[in-house]
Amino acid sequence: MQPKVSIVVPVYNVEPFLARCLDSLIAQTLKEIEILCVNDGSTDGSIRILNAYAENDPRIRVISQINKGLGGARNTGVKAAVGEYVLFVDSDDWIEPQSCELLYAAAACHKADMACGAILKTYPTRKPKWVEYYDAENIYASPQARFDAMHCPPCFNVVQKLFRRELLLQADLWFEEGIYYEDVEYIAHALVAVDWMVTVPDAIYHYVVRKGSICRSSDSEERQAQLYTVHKRFVEYVDRVGVVINPEYRWIKKRVLCFMGVRWLYVWERDGVEESRLFNRFVVRRKIL
Repeated sequence: MQPKVSIVVPVYNVEPFLARCLDSLIAQTLKEIEILCVNDGSTDGSIRILNAYAENDPRIRVISQINKGLGGARNTGVKAAVGEYVLFVDSDDWIEPQSCELLYAAAACHKADMACGAILKTYPTRKPKWVEYYDAENIYASPQARFDAMHCPPCFNVVQKLFRRELLLQADLWFEEGIYYEDVEYIAHALVAVDWMVTVPDAIYHYVVRKGSICRSSDSEERQAQLYTVHKRFVEYVDRVGVVINPEYRWIKKRVLCFMGVRWLYVWERDGVEESRLFNRFVVRRKIL
């Protein structure tokens, strides 16, 4: 029997968190699922955990590959999927037991290409925060309505979004591999490609924030450069397709200067103007590009 939902789980060195994620997936009330775990070159004990779970649940398939990054692992999962719909779940996060059933039921009922659930972001030292929340089952038929409903931008989450697999293939929707922020352009193109999108109350995804900072990262300059490029292409894309976004999000962050872990100077660009802002509040320089 063809699975109703293929759950794609990229896995890279998440040994302490992996069991919780997998437990939440095998506990889904929708039983007609497959769980595609893409081991993306892990060097810790993640593969041992994956193999142990796969031995006990035939719905789990483990695919190992050299490290291609989050986008590359998701692409591998989609290519291997056979389900009617695809759901992305990151391996350090987890979902509520009824999530797949609620998302699939809404998508199937409305013949939607995409179903969106809620995302609750949890932090190590502060209260959880809703980054996406829907209190009603609503249909969105235009790209503008979909961008607005999903709060895109600033939200570019591909997790807790159920995509019709045939649409992904027909629209040639693939993640760019080997980069950070691979979800920005992907979700933008998806919101334009779909015909119908439905929002689903009570389908909850738990997004776990772990310690880490771009300013403390050894590759922070690379990350900043990639974020600038991806954000710039996003703004150019929505302009081409006629989607209007909040002017605030037309400002593209070019770089951030840090000193002893403190971000002290931000450089932004918008519509041919560059601004330098002290502590991201006080404009100290503005020039025409």
